[in-house]
Amino acid sequence: MVRSLVRRVVCCIAIACLASLAAGGFASAQATNLHFTTSITQVYGSKYPITGRLDIEVFPSGNLRGYYHTSYYKLFIPVVGGRDGNYIWFDIGPSSVDLGLGAGPGGKLHVVGTMNGDGSFRGQVYPETTAVLSGISMENQAQSPSPEANEQYIFSALPTSDIEPTPSS
Repeated sequence: MVRSLVRRVVCCIAIACLASLAAGGFASAQATNLHFTTSITQVYGSKYPITGRLDIEVFPSGNLRGYYHTSYYKLFIPVVGGRDGNYIWFDIGPSSVDLGLGAGPGGKLHVVGTMNGDGSFRGQVYPETTAVLSGISMENQAQSPSPEANEQYIFSALPTSDIEPTPSS
């Protein structure tokens, strides 16, 4: 009888411990929300940089998702990518509008960067047009309709606590 009671108590304690570990595991799977003000400039500077906002969620597994919106269109353009330590990469788009770098409707921007200690990051932007994405330029052996081959773009993001309001319908 005493052994049976001891077994039940030990079982209950073990189940309670496992339940608390499982609950802690689910809590750690929460995403971290990050918000940035952004600018895209040419490597040697731009008279008029393309500015915008980047709102992303970064998951413990390293995946990220969110939205990018330029200052002039205010569209919520999907963002997907990943983060590994200080290294971050993501695609903006495809978009229904030209994002300002010749990656017109249906195109997207690929961003690769390095996070800094203050939460900001800086990296390169690679415009990908619909012709490149669909393989048409390869099939026709034509040059992709992108900005001049020598142009390079820098993506800069500064953390902000402001959250872009969701547009009302």
